[in-house]
Amino acid sequence: MDALTAARRTAAPISDLGARFMLDGLAYKRGAELGLPSGMGTYFLGRLGVMGDIDLDTAVDAAFFWNPETIAANWSTDDSAVTPSVAAPLYGQVCVERGREYLSGFEGAARLAELLERVVDSADDTDADLFAGWRDLDRPTDPEGQAYLLTQVARELRFCRHVAVVKGAGVNPLALVLTKGGEANATLFGWTDLSCGPVDPEIHESIEAATDHAAAADLACLTDDERAELAELADAAHAHGTA
Repeated sequence: MDALTAARRTAAPISDLGARFMLDGLAYKRGAELGLPSGMGTYFLGRLGVMGDIDLDTAVDAAFFWNPETIAANWSTDDSAVTPSVAAPLYGQVCVERGREYLSGFEGAARLAELLERVVDSADDTDADLFAGWRDLDRPTDPEGQAYLLTQVARELRFCRHVAVVKGAGVNPLALVLTKGGEANATLFGWTDLSCGPVDPEIHESIEAATDHAAAADLACLTDDERAELAELADAAHAHGTA
């Protein structure tokens, strides 16, 4: 399988499976047990804190598609609160623990982890600090935990490629959120004024194509057979982990 086809094939299963723990009520419960803040503070501080004790502007730039006011309402670097750099490894622990549950019994976990590890460790992290932070978290040794964490790392890799393309095109992030998921999706991302409307379909298509090409470059470290195997494993892991 060529790299571009593999990038397109793996985009949805990796994105959906990697994001599952972020939408899991049990993940937030476990986060609270570990000392993470309640509600969306867990998500923002945990996900973005892999970049260190960054300021709000950096957090907004990294999250990109979220309403900045929503991030600000859930962001704190006060000494009395859980700082981003403290939250990140705890959130990573939650990711791994939930991932073990999702992929329990998945026979392809070790091979999926092996292939994803080669991809993420070979990828250029220029202008991809969010990806780099997740990549550099401590990795578990068990196949299921490692496979799930690396799925999330690969998800952040494509996310950073996508953000770079959107920024380069000068497209309003809210407009793209509306294009992909409509008003319900925009509301989920904290937006209230939706008057900008969605992106022109041709522009949207060009953005997705450019993202696929950027993601394809990250798969160049694998052979054609390995990319085909990765696509099959990503589909199988998604089916197993979201059942």
